[in-house]
Amino acid sequence: MAPIRIGCLKLLLCFSAFLSLLLLWCQLSQESGVSGEGWSWAFPFSAFWGNGVDFSSLFSGDLPEPLCQRGQVLMILVTSHPAHLEHREAIRKTWAAPGGAADYTWKVFFLIGHTVDRDLEWHLQKEQGAYGDILMGSYVDTYRNLTLKVMHGIKWAVDRCRPQYILKTDDDCFVNTDRLPTFLAQHNPVKTGLYVGSAFSRDKRVVIRDSSSKWYVSHGEYGLESYPPYASGIGYILSLDAARAVLRMAELVSPIPVEDAYVGLLAEKAGVRLLSSARFAKHNIKWSICNYRYLMVIHRLSPQDQEIAQDSVRRARTTCLGNKEVTHWK
Repeated sequence: MAPIRIGCLKLLLCFSAFLSLLLLWCQLSQESGVSGEGWSWAFPFSAFWGNGVDFSSLFSGDLPEPLCQRGQVLMILVTSHPAHLEHREAIRKTWAAPGGAADYTWKVFFLIGHTVDRDLEWHLQKEQGAYGDILMGSYVDTYRNLTLKVMHGIKWAVDRCRPQYILKTDDDCFVNTDRLPTFLAQHNPVKTGLYVGSAFSRDKRVVIRDSSSKWYVSHGEYGLESYPPYASGIGYILSLDAARAVLRMAELVSPIPVEDAYVGLLAEKAGVRLLSSARFAKHNIKWSICNYRYLMVIHRLSPQDQEIAQDSVRRARTTCLGNKEVTHWK
């Protein structure tokens, strides 16, 4: 009888250990998620857990932090290369410029990392003095550090500014600030747990293992062969609660050098579902004037194209009044 009792005791101990691990897993899921769906069992534990983002190391004292008004409807974070002064100037003169008495408050900030070019660093100092809209991180500004740049921006926005919604975009994108803040405040049907953008199809989510590609990710950085659903980095919106959940996951999940895929991974782990929307256009084609009553973000604009797009927005205010307003994301 003794061997049987020992065997039963071992079985009971194993079951207790498994149950403890399961309860801990569920507790972490509830603390990090916003939709209450918990963790996905489809992914191995080791594929996601490691050294998360060290947020304290991302902040730099070289440039004074920009000031922000707390509780605005929308904050727009624009990733920009230090040398892209022309891009930033074009944005400031077009869709980042305040358009009179806005019904719903919003603000644009540029995310920039360090440069080893001393002349360029000096110009950035002058630019910040003139506009006060640059958030500089402690990391060197490279494409492989884009993930750190975006995590830094979201962390700063959540901790310092607490907007209702955060839009991350790039400096070669046009944002329809004439319509987006009002849409978010009046028509957006998803007030919490919002993560919306242009989703990639399954075949576009395959992890690139070619070391010559700028999107290369090694097996050590990410063990699976495809990413969970994620929105293109041209532009995606997070509600404040969803951004907080993503940041909590970032403290636990090792970053990968593909920014938009990493945000999608964090959202998936936090239980935040991606909402795909055609209002985020990956390509800049010959849009009709009335398309600017619908589109919120358009990719691949030169600095010269920004003024053309902004003019189309202005013309759409009167030219397309007979068109029915679209009040959903699809």
